[in-house]
Amino acid sequence: MTFIMKKLPILMKKLTILFTVVALFCSSASAQERREREKPRSDREKAAKQNERKAYGYGVGEIKIANPADWIKNLEKPIFSGPQPGEKVPSFAATNLRGENAGEELDPVALAKDKLHLMFFVSKSRTFGRFLGQLRQQLQAIEENSKQPWAMSVIVCTDDANEAEKSFAVLDKRYPKNLVVGLSKDGSAGPPAYGLDRNLTATVIVAKNGRVAHNLPYAGGAFYTQPHILGAIAAAMGVDHDTLRKLIGDTSGDAVTAASRRAASNRRGTGGNGESSEPTPKRGFRKLLAPLVQSGTITREEAGELFRSSGDAKALHTKTGELMKAGKLTRKEAGELYSGAYPENAQRR
Repeated sequence: MTFIMKKLPILMKKLTILFTVVALFCSSASAQERREREKPRSDREKAAKQNERKAYGYGVGEIKIANPADWIKNLEKPIFSGPQPGEKVPSFAATNLRGENAGEELDPVALAKDKLHLMFFVSKSRTFGRFLGQLRQQLQAIEENSKQPWAMSVIVCTDDANEAEKSFAVLDKRYPKNLVVGLSKDGSAGPPAYGLDRNLTATVIVAKNGRVAHNLPYAGGAFYTQPHILGAIAAAMGVDHDTLRKLIGDTSGDAVTAASRRAASNRRGTGGNGESSEPTPKRGFRKLLAPLVQSGTITREEAGELFRSSGDAKALHTKTGELMKAGKLTRKEAGELYSGAYPENAQRR
């Protein structure tokens, strides 16, 4: 008892120190949390979007490709929307939203014939922005390099046809011509034979030989890049992920780097003396182009042309002007590219 009484002050002192440390830690964490809450809403949304992009490999050097089965496993509960793997892909009628035949009836399944077929059933035409254009370009590269033909179709399932047509018109020029886009004749429920869940953001189906190979339901909008869709494409083709990356070509976020490599290769081809008939591209210009490539605003080839022309103010001015006329760049985007390369000329432009 005497021993305990002697040690009691020491124990009390240690406990006091421990409680002080815990209190300071909690206070710091609380302050940090409070600062996060006090941030303007726009800042919080921006931070959340950046974190979401990082999680899906947006802006990361190597294209992320994931096993599509992992997406299904990670769902909080099973979601069944549309025909399931092994089931037949039914034909259906939709209203064409593109080109000279806009307003006419089309059947995406019949158009695909015996090709591998990537199908999106979406609730809003602008949900995915430029992602769909970028994905179609990747699919086209896969098709050209593998000699395995692909079809890709997007069906907008909504009860407001006028809003869908108006919204899609903004994106139409940014999408490759071989991307089929249609409007469901059955509103938000989609084609009756498909049994789609109208509460989802999208149902993505990869079809092979007329049957579903993969079905990926999406409730959220994380469509900057989608590794599980690329994984489903690889599985349908019977290739591994590294092979698919090679078929796509330049990795996500590295399209502009590829242009740099080509420019460096051209300079080396002059005999190794470092001289070139072309102006040297502006250092750091790749960073300005990368987001435009990743979002599908411009193609890898267009990024390469812009990068090579960045060493010449007049050439860059001409190239950005061409892309503006083609509807690929807005005036603001073109201005930011030019002023990024030639800030001293920006005011005179």
